[in-house]
Amino acid sequence: MYHRLLRFALSCLVLLGAAVPVFAQNPAPAPAPKAAPAPPPVRRWLDVQSLIAAMRYRFTENSTGKKTVDDLQWQTQFRGRFLFDKAGRYNIGTFMTTGSTYRSGWNYTGAGLNNATHPFYVRQLWFGASPVKALEFQAGGLAVNRGEVSDVMASDNDSFIVAGRATVRPTHGWVTQVSGSAGYFDATGKSNLFRQLDDLKWNYGQALAAFKLGPRATASVDYTYEAGKDIFREGVALRMPPSVKAVTALRFESYQRVAPDTHTGYNASADLRLQKLTATVGVMGTDRNYGPFNGDRYELGKRSYYVVNYLLSPEWQLQAFYTHAFDITFPITIKQRFDFVATYNPTAYLKKRRVF
Repeated sequence: MYHRLLRFALSCLVLLGAAVPVFAQNPAPAPAPKAAPAPPPVRRWLDVQSLIAAMRYRFTENSTGKKTVDDLQWQTQFRGRFLFDKAGRYNIGTFMTTGSTYRSGWNYTGAGLNNATHPFYVRQLWFGASPVKALEFQAGGLAVNRGEVSDVMASDNDSFIVAGRATVRPTHGWVTQVSGSAGYFDATGKSNLFRQLDDLKWNYGQALAAFKLGPRATASVDYTYEAGKDIFREGVALRMPPSVKAVTALRFESYQRVAPDTHTGYNASADLRLQKLTATVGVMGTDRNYGPFNGDRYELGKRSYYVVNYLLSPEWQLQAFYTHAFDITFPITIKQRFDFVATYNPTAYLKKRRVF
């Protein structure tokens, strides 16, 4: 009997010894995550930065109380680059948009006071070269370098210059950019870049420096020569810490024209956020001879303005804009203006779907 018990105990020990390595094994490794799909071949050569379609209702009343715009408008825009090398250091960039005037990117549909318009022009077309990371050269139809100054005080988002530009962006220190531009613009001429080339003559120059004042503050100063006007501009942007829930940024801007006459102007604004709703509220003032280079929805005089954006989806955004002038001492084209805009931007979606 003792032999049977000993044999049974030895058998259990053998079975237990065989089972221990099985249970002691490390768990099977999780399957490796799938690699991100390779970018489409066209992306090697084409950098599509934005592709936009929009509709807008616009109402405008001038300082005499006359209603000058009460219309439905439409817009399409494309911005992108052709890349000569994989890093994109050498490229040809372009910006094309609707709009028949220098500062406008919108066409009339014919629904309202004004007749339908259909222009779609190349506004910007340039060659860019960055032989080293901190240095960039550009030549052709360019956007104006505004630094930290918004379109309220500086150039309109749809405007352009025909110029050459050199920009140095130091990788260390508090100076973030030093830029110089020289060329030509005609704010009263056609919005077609190639038509502006017909009258090319030097009437524009700019020297700009930008700075990082701290982890949440940036600034820029520039001197600009605009067709006989000598203007200095300054801008400071302050980003609020996360502990400040409603206000995300503050902006202060000013200009001083020193020739052929002397005048000053200002802009102060705050950016607000509430979930998907963002807004900008501000107050500005310019003299009667300022422009016609700054944003066309602000133009001249003293005014308050309000911009509200709501993101319906990654592709769709709604915007409402309102401005009202006060202390009017000279005729202005915008006493009050209201815009309601619906914008469709499928750029990110099309990139995700590997269309380009």
